[in-house]
Amino acid sequence: MMMIHRVFRREAAHLHRFVRATAPGNLDRARQLSRYGREYIAGLHHHHATEDALIWPLLHERARLHHELVDRMEMQHEALDVTLTAVEERLSAWELTAEATDRDAAADSVEEHLRVLLEHIDDEEQLVMPMVEQYLTGEEWERVGRAGMENLPKEKVLVALGAILEEADDEERRFFLAKVPLAGRVLWRLVGRRQYARQMALLRDGN
Repeated sequence: MMMIHRVFRREAAHLHRFVRATAPGNLDRARQLSRYGREYIAGLHHHHATEDALIWPLLHERARLHHELVDRMEMQHEALDVTLTAVEERLSAWELTAEATDRDAAADSVEEHLRVLLEHIDDEEQLVMPMVEQYLTGEEWERVGRAGMENLPKEKVLVALGAILEEADDEERRFFLAKVPLAGRVLWRLVGRRQYARQMALLRDGN
């Protein structure tokens, strides 16, 4: 989970910085970053849907003394959904005009989303993950991890894998790749690494 959270922390911060730095009138960059923002939004929704389906119900059932904390996680998901709706709406407006006022509104919405996201992730890592370790079995936790990758659209899997591995240390990389089927590991080494590097260069070299 920490590796996944690292991705969302990084990508939300990138999106905020890239939008804020875009010059007025740069319509191509506004469109590129709006697409990037929608990919980020879809990824976070997918991650939270997995938690909503596979983690919170089990904790409600088994960790009855901690109902308030689990409720807090669910309410934070709802608050994040509100911020994501605002980000998507303001990016959509900005990509049509590339005007400074629309850019600033989009950047402000991403900044607010990032604030709510970091609060949620910090709470989840510090307060909830110890409960997960206590109340979920190893098999149930494995199911969460599998759902996170298996339910992604196939064309997004290599990009997601690259995002997860980007800041991983050697031990984390070995641990995570060991859970990827052999065909996926081969595809990653032959195609995925270069594909991900190209996509990130196109995105990040713009600022």
